[in-house]
Amino acid sequence: MARIAERLSRTRPPKEVLIRDRRGVVYVEFLLAFIPLFLLFLGTCQLALLNAARLMVSHAAVTAVRSAIVILEDPADDYDGVPRGYLSSQAPSTTASDPPAGNRWRDSAWPGRRNSQLGDLAAAASTQSDPLQDGPRMEKIRSAALGPLVALAPSGAAVLTHSDSMIRALASNSGLLIAFASEYTAAATAVTVHSNPTDPALAADPIDPKGQVTVRVTYLYRCGIPVVRALMCRSLQSLLGVSERGDASNDAKRLADFADPGLIERAMRDDDRYTIITGLSTLPNQGAGYVPAEQEQ
Repeated sequence: MARIAERLSRTRPPKEVLIRDRRGVVYVEFLLAFIPLFLLFLGTCQLALLNAARLMVSHAAVTAVRSAIVILEDPADDYDGVPRGYLSSQAPSTTASDPPAGNRWRDSAWPGRRNSQLGDLAAAASTQSDPLQDGPRMEKIRSAALGPLVALAPSGAAVLTHSDSMIRALASNSGLLIAFASEYTAAATAVTVHSNPTDPALAADPIDPKGQVTVRVTYLYRCGIPVVRALMCRSLQSLLGVSERGDASNDAKRLADFADPGLIERAMRDDDRYTIITGLSTLPNQGAGYVPAEQEQ
């Protein structure tokens, strides 16, 4: 045994040599640096997508307000008899199975209200008892805003298959997925018209033919970049104020009144994260005050 121990002591390097041995340090340093650098890369991707979404929502607000200043002064005959300057329904234009856009949450027959935790938000965060801006003129303005936002809808394949990869962050609005993108956009977007860009109150009917028209677009954006979405975005319930405190923001209240996040909730999973993006645009109303040719005769 003494001879074996002596041989091992001869072949074993001294402690000073082991301390100075730096073989394999590069691999350890790579592991230490890779995780924060990878998170930085993912965070940069998510920030880029968020900035692109903000530009699209701002563009949607511009498109909607340009539509509004023309639609508000169109003849009443083109909008089921609703007078000029009115955004609320002055004539029945919807059925019981298709409630107006501003009344979806408060109608128990609306699909998004069924079996939805977010349904309680209607009572706690609703801003109106009798919703305005639900008429045929408003539907045209809303459609003008929804068009550009379809490009922001998440990939239907990623949502339906619950895949956990970068594809969840990329939009897909071609082929058969255009239907999913349209449904998501309609459920995630609130379009409201205001008289003052600094006043959150809805514009009162009738809107001044020569006054300022402000359109606010509120969009529920789905964060799809893995890992960092939990750091940069919030869960749907937390974002919309479904909590014991009931501290829903003004944007969350707009979504509750004029969108349908309950439909989104039914297709999401526990780790999905969202953020609310708003766009605002103001233009002078183009009140021409003309009289249709048929009325002149």
